[in-house]
Amino acid sequence: MRKVIARALSLIVVIAGCSRPATQDEAVGAYAMNKGKARDTLIIYPNGTYARRYSVPGAATAVDSGSWTWDTLKTEQPLTLEQFIPRWNDELYPPTRATPGFWPARPERRFNGAISIPVSGDLGWAYIHVRH
Repeated sequence: MRKVIARALSLIVVIAGCSRPATQDEAVGAYAMNKGKARDTLIIYPNGTYARRYSVPGAATAVDSGSWTWDTLKTEQPLTLEQFIPRWNDELYPPTRATPGFWPARPERRFNGAISIPVSGDLGWAYIHVRH
């Protein structure tokens, strides 16, 4: 009986940690970064543009914007943000100076239905969809 309970609990833990890729429609919306000292928000608009506000205490707020595309590469469908500045690099890997470029993100839907865009899976940094 203990083995059955242990296996059932293991299965629940595995399922709870699983996620699947989000669809393009699911990826559209407002997000907030879940870690770091900065207030980092990202809005992905359905018209193919995005806006981002990055505010570190004691510094001016940076406002970035650009366009995004949704690509299909074999089994993956990355959301690619163009002219995106990965400003979190300054907190994760100082001292870097991030420059605008392409950021291929992979939005995912967690088992509980929450949409997130992982930044650093190992460290747990991610943009989390903000529900209104």
